[in-house]
Amino acid sequence: MKIRTVLTVALLVMLVVSAPVSAVKPEDRDCINNQFAGFNPFIGLGISYIPSVFAVLEFYQTLTEDNRIGIVCDDVAKYRVKINVGPGEYDRIILTNYVRETGPWQSRANQNLIILPGQSLTESFYSEMAIYYAREGYCVYVLDRRETNVPVTETDFSCMANWTVDEYLNDTYYGVAVSRIHTALLNNNFNNNFDNNKNHFSYNKLAEKVEVAAIGHSHGALILTAYEASEYDDLFLGGVDKVVPVEIIIKYDPAFPELIQTQALQFEDISEKMENGTYNADNMGRMMQLASLASSDPEAESPVQPGLTNRQVFRLMASQTYMFSAYPYTPDYHYWSGDLGGLYYVDENRVLSAALAGGAVPYAPINLDLYMAGLMGNVDGYEIDSSGVDSPLLYVGLGGGFGNYGSWWYENEVGKTNKKVSSIIWNDQGHGSIALDYNSPELWSEINCWLESN
Repeated sequence: MKIRTVLTVALLVMLVVSAPVSAVKPEDRDCINNQFAGFNPFIGLGISYIPSVFAVLEFYQTLTEDNRIGIVCDDVAKYRVKINVGPGEYDRIILTNYVRETGPWQSRANQNLIILPGQSLTESFYSEMAIYYAREGYCVYVLDRRETNVPVTETDFSCMANWTVDEYLNDTYYGVAVSRIHTALLNNNFNNNFDNNKNHFSYNKLAEKVEVAAIGHSHGALILTAYEASEYDDLFLGGVDKVVPVEIIIKYDPAFPELIQTQALQFEDISEKMENGTYNADNMGRMMQLASLASSDPEAESPVQPGLTNRQVFRLMASQTYMFSAYPYTPDYHYWSGDLGGLYYVDENRVLSAALAGGAVPYAPINLDLYMAGLMGNVDGYEIDSSGVDSPLLYVGLGGGFGNYGSWWYENEVGKTNKKVSSIIWNDQGHGSIALDYNSPELWSEINCWLESN
């Protein structure tokens, strides 16, 4: 038996004991199928029969696809891991891994950093951020959610009716668990853990030794916070050791009843849409249309706002975003700071390129917006158990986005039981300024200093 096959089988055994996910190199699949023919990996390990575990083995071949894309800069390589999470056409998530290699399929990085994107944003939007952290020694993973698979031409969004928050927490668990396995594979950490004499695999949970930190942006921060407070974070291979929610409001300070009421109204609006059969939000799709006009014909008069050019309307949308929403999150909520003359802290051509060249997708499940509005609107049945958020936590607010409005719940509610909560409010740049701004690397550095000190 080849050593790579032995290592991969050991990894699979360890993972399926408690989690229905795995990741292997494609060329090892046939070997794994042969190894598991008539083989019960749990004999001799004192582990009871668990039907769901064996169901995983039955459809394992189609569960995960793991590919090396190649070097993207210097010694940083890119891998892509696709994980099927359901029977539907779009029921898959994608982990894009950036890591410093010592050779193909080899790395010494053993600290994982998972980035959970904002609504309708993809790994492409965060690629420079991911490369930065890879150069700092992390094995970085950007987790693209199910909606990133939905093409712009799609007209049937009934699949999104079942894309609930709990489904997304389950998907996140898959992402966390597989990231550990993939990192362990790259590090060949299982060389000394196949016991030929006893003819079974020693159950040492080596993949669990990989430390995992996570940065969530916007809706990604919402999912990260809910995940940290849930039972998924306590499952084998599912734990996240440090969390950095960026730009989210879980609950408003009660001193702002008008903002709470606004989100309660948004909750009612979204609920009505879902009752009438609308399951997708197309906010990003509309923004992509504005970006397309601003890019292709910048000086032409806008069909959306006569008297302004296409480029000016794009700038207005980016810098005065609250004007385009019936339910603004904060009084001056915006994506990037600027005015009709231009954006201040970011190259607007770069923003346009990111929106139109794969950094964004047009559709997202409205379920996530419902959950977010329910939390912020203090709707009965919508809450996150603050006492469950027990890992070291750094909240990052961007001054022109959620800013201090988002820090209140973490500092005052989570802080009651978690003494390792801190926050940073970063300038007055905007909700989207985590990734593309001229000085974004300064923020990444501050976050990294916190990660290293915790």
